[in-house]
Amino acid sequence: MRRKLKFIALAFLLLSVLGCNQQEEQDRIDAVVIASEKRLPANFEEIALKYEYEQVLVEKVEDYDQYQELWELFQLKEEMNEVDLETNVVLFIGLYESGSCPEEIKEVTADSKQHTVEITFENKNSNCMADASPRTFVLSIDNNPF
Repeated sequence: MRRKLKFIALAFLLLSVLGCNQQEEQDRIDAVVIASEKRLPANFEEIALKYEYEQVLVEKVEDYDQYQELWELFQLKEEMNEVDLETNVVLFIGLYESGSCPEEIKEVTADSKQHTVEITFENKNSNCMADASPRTFVLSIDNNPF
């Protein structure tokens, strides 16, 4: 099963950092998952955006202090990884997934002509329960992929 989420607001932020690409096709962006935990902010329901039938929260890190604040907001237990914020963009993505079918990030692409960033999620199971289990991904993306 595959899910695709388009983050138009996020795309605007990313494209301001990543620059514009004149190609019409989507460009694959190398993304590194620096954390993935079954946790969300305590007030997720209040601050998350509704996207079709799902809720999602996407935050872009501007500086080291915000990186630390978001790590705490998302209640992550792993040790916070060092990231060079001069050469990388860090994204926090919070969502619900099926507890029996955990999501994985398959790919991240950008279409600067349409001003979108698309994150394709996949899970390897076909028999998923209809429960809502929390998940936060923290991604590091090269800020100059083109």
